[in-house]
Amino acid sequence: MSRAAPSRAGLGLRILAVYQYTAGALATLWFGSLAILFAAFGLDRATYAHVIGWARVLHAAAGVRTRAAGLDNVPPAGPYVVVSSHTSHLDGPAIALALPHPVYFVIKKELARIPLWGHAALKIGFIAVDRSDSEQARREMVRAIDTIRAGRRVLVFPEGTRSPDGHLQAFKKGGFHLAIDAQVPILPVAVNGSYRLFPKGAPAARPGRLEVAFGPPIATTGLTKDDVEALLGRTREVILDLRRRDPDFVEARGDSTT
Repeated sequence: MSRAAPSRAGLGLRILAVYQYTAGALATLWFGSLAILFAAFGLDRATYAHVIGWARVLHAAAGVRTRAAGLDNVPPAGPYVVVSSHTSHLDGPAIALALPHPVYFVIKKELARIPLWGHAALKIGFIAVDRSDSEQARREMVRAIDTIRAGRRVLVFPEGTRSPDGHLQAFKKGGFHLAIDAQVPILPVAVNGSYRLFPKGAPAARPGRLEVAFGPPIATTGLTKDDVEALLGRTREVILDLRRRDPDFVEARGDSTT
């Protein structure tokens, strides 16, 4: 291969990245501003419609199409905690597009500091948790419980951040405490294909298909904090099994023996 071919490929990737980030910024400016406006008037349905609009624009700009599998596993009514794998920036928008109900994200505090996006996310009802401040994190988890008891569904990425290698990382316990404290079911989810299209560190997303796979809900009725470890393990096994639907998924050594 000539030196010109990689050079042209690199230039094309940079152009694609500029296009995608410009589209994302404009979508955030438009939909974020409208979401803040509608939230100020307490119009929850109209506010969340702009989350869906933002997600659609991001995926369209990336050339990504989303398919949902296992939608019959999604509870038809009532609150629940969505617990999902996380390998890409494409995951959150994909889950929002795939679910038939609004879902409110638990996000890292750092994301809430992104100009406009962070302000809009908080006004929409997303919950920002500062993992370096245990007292603030506890307050926000209480807020998350109140959100669930108000009938909303909450999304948690228990790995804490995007997987750097596509493997399913260790799970943190916060989301499982949340589900038990609120006594609502967990809906296990795996997003398949997003690591291939837009892995951590990539300058731009590649066009293609991804799948949002929903597992059977896991009840928490009657569970206590003593059951957190068992609930975490059971949920992780379901998500791991859903990740195996992805032909590109490579299991970590410890997972392949479970």
